[in-house]
Amino acid sequence: MKTSPGKQLLSLLVMPAIFGVLAALVATAFLKLVELGQEFLYGVIPHSLGFTEAPWWLAGIFLVLAGLLIVLIRKMPGHAGPSPLTGFHFDTPGGFAPAILLTAFVSLIAGASLGPEAPLIILGTTLAYFITRNKDGQSQKAAMFIAGAAAIGAVFGNPFITAFMILEFAALGVVPYLLVIPVMTALAASYVVQIGIWNFPGFAGHPLAVHGIPDYTTINPGDFLGAVLVAVIAGLIALSTRALGGRVQAFSDKQFAPTLFISVAIIIALVFVGQTFFGVELNQLLFSGNSGMSGLIAESSVVVVIFVLLAKTAIYSLTLGSGFRGGPIFPITFLGVAVGVLVSLHFPGSPVSAFAAAGIAGASAAFLKLPATSALLAAVLIGGAGEAIAPIAITGAVVGFIIRAIADARAPHETPAHS
Repeated sequence: MKTSPGKQLLSLLVMPAIFGVLAALVATAFLKLVELGQEFLYGVIPHSLGFTEAPWWLAGIFLVLAGLLIVLIRKMPGHAGPSPLTGFHFDTPGGFAPAILLTAFVSLIAGASLGPEAPLIILGTTLAYFITRNKDGQSQKAAMFIAGAAAIGAVFGNPFITAFMILEFAALGVVPYLLVIPVMTALAASYVVQIGIWNFPGFAGHPLAVHGIPDYTTINPGDFLGAVLVAVIAGLIALSTRALGGRVQAFSDKQFAPTLFISVAIIIALVFVGQTFFGVELNQLLFSGNSGMSGLIAESSVVVVIFVLLAKTAIYSLTLGSGFRGGPIFPITFLGVAVGVLVSLHFPGSPVSAFAAAGIAGASAAFLKLPATSALLAAVLIGGAGEAIAPIAITGAVVGFIIRAIADARAPHETPAHS
């Protein structure tokens, strides 16, 4: 029996738009709560104690308290969900959502080196799970995927990044291509919630563009060679981060609490060294790293950049595997920027903006196995430098993806960073 045109329109446009609006609302609320929590812990409390920035020991207290809460939350159904190393999950049972979201919220406000994208997906999928609880299994899975994609679109500040990600999922055969149109409809509706329509001003998006970066309007042939070098280093660091995070997770699976608190102790020690001896700001070691990119690009000390790169790599790896929860994307982009800055400092006069874009794309492609999404993400983050960034970003993504493909050929046991 053929489906009527009216029902086809409903399935392709109306329902996805509804899911997009609802997912954007819950995602925006979660992001706002995280923002308020971080501002209270790292803004209000330090200022009330007379500090302009939270000292290392106060950040340490927050991380230890977060660890204690995470241990308690793990007693709830779902045990806080899978590690960020396993990628994005659009099929998590609704009953697991409270533990996952609580763990992610505690992790993010305490300063864990993770992004908010994974819990946003859980918010969207859980919303669709309960709305479609009386539908058949396939319809429910489709609705969960659509709503999860719409929710993650709220943090990228640009719906095309999520759209590219979904297109790559479809190209890899992980999701049905028929879901592309409903997802794009949901993303459009989600973005309208962010920017507004008619007399509704919107809730304000979350622009990702890094501010204060040097202009890059002319490509020199040598820039491509530098971009390849940056992408190779960034890709290898991304693979090393995954490998170290996997080792930490192996210990965590056997001894969760000891692994978590040993990881916290190492993170606190690195923050102490960075703040005390190198004057490194907290947002370059803790949190997702997005807010620390501008300061890192402006850094002129090779020693400081090397420390930030090594310390952030260690902190990110420990965070990935020890029990904190959140998304894996933004910290890896920060590491890519660090590589770009380091290489540009070794070659005076080289374009730091272009190398930062190559680093973002190379690190992300190697980590996520999504080259098109990685190139676009780099172009959006560093796009303020000029349109000439695009070819450099694409070059970095291609190199990063090749590095990941070579690594997978030697150990072919992983799938792209999604579920």
